[in-house]
Amino acid sequence: MYKDDVNVFECEVTMPISQALYSGVTGLSVNSDGMSVIANNIANANAKGFKRDRAEFEDLLSMDLSSGAGPTQIGRGSRLRNVRTIHTQGGLKVTDNVTDLAIQGSGFFVVSNPETEVQESAGKFFTRVGSLSFDKDGYLSDGIGGRIQGYSADIEGELASQLTDVRIQTNNIAPRATSNLSLNVQLDSRSEMIPNNQPWDAQNPVKTSNFNNTVSVFDSQGTAHQLTTYFRKVSSDEEEGSTWKWFALVDGTEVSGHDLDKKYAQIGSGEVKFDKYGFLLSEEQDDFEVTWNNGSFPEQKINLDFGVNLAEEGGNGVNSSTSIAADSITVFHQQNGYEAGNLQSLRIDQSGEVFGMYTNGLVRKLAAIALATFENVDGLEKAGKNMFYSTVESGPAKIGMPQTLGRGSLYASTLEESNVDLANEFVNMIMTQRLFQANSRSITTTDTMIEEVVNLKR
Repeated sequence: MYKDDVNVFECEVTMPISQALYSGVTGLSVNSDGMSVIANNIANANAKGFKRDRAEFEDLLSMDLSSGAGPTQIGRGSRLRNVRTIHTQGGLKVTDNVTDLAIQGSGFFVVSNPETEVQESAGKFFTRVGSLSFDKDGYLSDGIGGRIQGYSADIEGELASQLTDVRIQTNNIAPRATSNLSLNVQLDSRSEMIPNNQPWDAQNPVKTSNFNNTVSVFDSQGTAHQLTTYFRKVSSDEEEGSTWKWFALVDGTEVSGHDLDKKYAQIGSGEVKFDKYGFLLSEEQDDFEVTWNNGSFPEQKINLDFGVNLAEEGGNGVNSSTSIAADSITVFHQQNGYEAGNLQSLRIDQSGEVFGMYTNGLVRKLAAIALATFENVDGLEKAGKNMFYSTVESGPAKIGMPQTLGRGSLYASTLEESNVDLANEFVNMIMTQRLFQANSRSITTTDTMIEEVVNLKR
């Protein structure tokens, strides 16, 4: 009877004690995993755009025991529940490379790698690493074969709606002939009208006009020509306002078929009228065309615009020519022609738009860089190389321009550092080490207890 009692006692005691061994083993396992996460964070502390991980643990299903006091549960250890990526903002570091880009706020760069065989996210990957450069084909690349996605721009700077590889063409810009000339002038209403015995003379324009303005215009080959517009006051009335004639002259030696004995060639003329308040009332233009003698396209037409007039364009006196009691001056002039140019430098603004500065002074929008956001950023899966891909848990990527719908801003010549805090990682390392030691002590202590139980039979 005593022997049976001992066997019963041994069975009831050793099973929970044995389980303590396995609980200690799970503690060693999870703390080993935790140390691996910490070591990975420290290893990537200097990796641009890296997001640190955090190991999260949970207890295992408890074992139910029956006792006189009712059901009792004993834990069976722990396990690794999840390794969560912490997507907090990293610090920003200024560099000297314009294609180093950092995201301030939410969002990821969208990367497409034509050589990858991975089909997740329809071949699209997402990263915060903005260490970018242009490859031999002009594509904005991450340096490991991936191409940054965005929107291309046409010659007028209009962005396409379809997502595509960002590519910058370094070809020369072809010249463009001037077709529109905007000219806002202030013509002195106090100016005396030139006597009728001094009619307009294109070869003596200064003495037969009241004011003149000179601008550069371009032909189809990109050659600049000096165009001078002369203004001659022809009428003035306190109630009706004033009328001015204008005449456009260029160097006669530059015009095809012009009489070489004459210094200037008149290529256009017209009239501007002002009301009694000095606001631009109307404007008229006679034929304004020219054929240059350098082989450019013939019969180049130029439209001269003096601003928004009152009679036909619904103006209110703003952004237009005037004629009041003030000195005659040129307020503003602009024309749409230019010579050929080479790409000189790039500028990327906070909205992701890429602008090219050319040697001819032209600034042109070339492309725009897209950013992606997600409903659940914690649902992203890591793909290595600081890349992520979307999953069912993250939801589909919402792709668009920076600074729209909660997307962050882009900063050129800047890189985002990792968000690893070394001091915090070292503290976690100490705690993990101590917990590992404590679990190893629970195993050795349990082994001693089992040894004592075994010794009961001696």
